[in-house]
Amino acid sequence: SLWENSPENSITFPTSGKIILLGVPGAFTPPCSSQVPGYISSYSKFAENGVVGIYVVAVNDVFVVKAWKDSLEGGKDSKVHFLADSTGEFIKSLGLDFDASGLLGNHRSKRFAAIVEDGVVKNLFVEDEPPNVTVTLAEKVLGAL
Repeated sequence: SLWENSPENSITFPTSGKIILLGVPGAFTPPCSSQVPGYISSYSKFAENGVVGIYVVAVNDVFVVKAWKDSLEGGKDSKVHFLADSTGEFIKSLGLDFDASGLLGNHRSKRFAAIVEDGVVKNLFVEDEPPNVTVTLAEKVLGAL
């Protein structure tokens, strides 16, 4: 299950419309904290291109993910959804996990961005190394819409 803001708020993705699903290795890590603000500040540009929601998923507990969202510039009032995959099961089900036990203590999400339309992945961008932020930059994903 995925949670937003509290353990009582389980989330499911919309099955119609276009969404952006962004997987990040960990809340508060420097690459993630530099990547995600681009999605926050570009939210209206994504909406102009038909995106009905942006969902950031991190393999962290819901309290850490909420604190991370609130710490990012514009995050607290953002329409971007920040979701906790506390056990990593959602990310594993996508086949987009990697063993980060040496640095982050457990399996984490690869850094990826997916354009999903009506429940079907139309484009998938996956970084070749977790610290890299190139193909998953907000402006790159916007350019693919």
